[in-house]
Amino acid sequence: MRERISAIIIKDKKILLVTGYDESFYWTPGGKVEPGESHQEAMKRELKEEISVKLVEMRPYCAYKATNETTGQPQKVHCYLVEIKGTPSQKAELTKSMWCSSQDILTGKTKVSKRISSQLLPRLMKDKIL
Repeated sequence: MRERISAIIIKDKKILLVTGYDESFYWTPGGKVEPGESHQEAMKRELKEEISVKLVEMRPYCAYKATNETTGQPQKVHCYLVEIKGTPSQKAELTKSMWCSSQDILTGKTKVSKRISSQLLPRLMKDKIL
């Protein structure tokens, strides 16, 4: 099972979401953990590659099993509450980034991946993070 890390970046009760290769929905920054790479190393690499920011701090938040919506492959997603330095700007395979409130997601104004709507958003709202 592929291991992935997911950056939960919150500012003013909004979460940073990105899109790119499939612009039909948004997701959190992050990606796969390479063999021999720690979660912290993977997070530093992905944040630099995807949104051009530096990792300041990361704290474990939750982990769950999911199916990758693009490949259909099973994966274990490790979510971290992340603090960053710098202003997010998309690069590489990403085309857009935006700050979204829980209402943006709940009302369908911003379409997100199934793992965010079914796994992550309910936890963030329950814990009053979003």
